[in-house]
Amino acid sequence: MKPGLNDDILKLSRTEVFFFLVIFFVFPIVTDFEFNFYEKGGSTPSLELLTERLVYGIIGMVPYLIYYKIVIPYLFAKRYLLFTLLVLLFLVALTIYTKYGHWLVGRITFLPAETVKSARKWYDYEPLLFRFSVIFVFRELLMLTALAYFIRSSSQEKQMQIMRRQQLETELEFLKIQLQPHFFFNTLNNIYSLALQRSEQTAPLIAKHAEMMRYILYYSKNQIVKLSQEIDFLKNYAEVETLRYPETTDIRFDVQGIDDAICIEPFLLLPFIENAFKHGIREETGAGFVHIIICVTCNELTMEVRNSKSAISQTVKPAKGIGLANALNRLNLLYPDHQLVVNESAKVHEVSLNLTLSSNG
Repeated sequence: MKPGLNDDILKLSRTEVFFFLVIFFVFPIVTDFEFNFYEKGGSTPSLELLTERLVYGIIGMVPYLIYYKIVIPYLFAKRYLLFTLLVLLFLVALTIYTKYGHWLVGRITFLPAETVKSARKWYDYEPLLFRFSVIFVFRELLMLTALAYFIRSSSQEKQMQIMRRQQLETELEFLKIQLQPHFFFNTLNNIYSLALQRSEQTAPLIAKHAEMMRYILYYSKNQIVKLSQEIDFLKNYAEVETLRYPETTDIRFDVQGIDDAICIEPFLLLPFIENAFKHGIREETGAGFVHIIICVTCNELTMEVRNSKSAISQTVKPAKGIGLANALNRLNLLYPDHQLVVNESAKVHEVSLNLTLSSNG
């Protein structure tokens, strides 16, 4: 909050309005009821007394509103010397204001005669300065300062949540931008390799690649997509990879429990499957395998990806690719409660992923 007057000087939140109403109106009235109950045999306060509480509540609230909206911001701005001087000035001004507040009440004709008489008496006989308990006033100021700190802390927390959400969206967009060129690069390499061999599989591969490109172009900007659509995309990817390997290669893609009502972030699972081909059977000279199982039960998705390890990958640990690194970052951002288990033996690499998905709408 900027020190001094600003556009928000007359604006109060619901919490602040509630606080001021309770302090300056509810508490005094409840105190009157309590006093009458214990001291006057349970009688209720008169209408005149309630009217007096209302008038004095309005008059008494004004200086504390000024302190709350004008003086406290200098404390938050860490201008402590000026804040201290303003508090002292406020105390002096409060004593003068209180005295002339009695003068004002003494001239309000619609108030009960006893209230007007009492106000005029206080005005005539009270000294101009230091008529009240300084300890009492500091208690009021301390309560208002605590309220200001609470409101400020709540506001900052909301702003931090907004900033964290904006940062999350920015990071996710950046990760998806990174992922798409990475994916296109790998798939085009596959097509190029088959084209050089004049393989009959080139045309089907291009057709599947076109379907995947269409999916990427239409759905990559969506925050979420139907899980069934994402599974179709992954199947196409697996079929594209299958065309590159001999029939002796064992490639399986099984799904269970897929529902159109369940959604997922696009391309979240692809890097794990891509990694199985890239660091598994792609370098395999014998009969390797890739087994993919995706199962959904009550919005709980479980994916298991198992692949054989080539002789090269058994001796040289592959570097973590961009796509897989992005997938791990996205999991941490989108599904902080996910469970990812990686088991690796001499000949088999296995990934097990479990996360809770949302329903569409």
